[in-house]
Amino acid sequence: MIAIGGGLVGVTVWFWNAARPDPEVLAPLEIMGDRNFIKANDREKIRLLNAVRFRVSENQHPESVNN
Repeated sequence: MIAIGGGLVGVTVWFWNAARPDPEVLAPLEIMGDRNFIKANDREKIRLLNAVRFRVSENQHPESVNN
């Protein structure tokens, strides 16, 4: 029973770490790995990247985004 409980704790910790959402600023990296991005021309690549790039909201200061 102790081993089963320890295993469940291990699986729970692994699941919490694996299910953590990715930061929005990493979205362009996901697009760059896509087959459509690799085959696209330069203009289309810029369009695809701009569609997922992190946007600065009115509540954020632009200085904090660049740092």
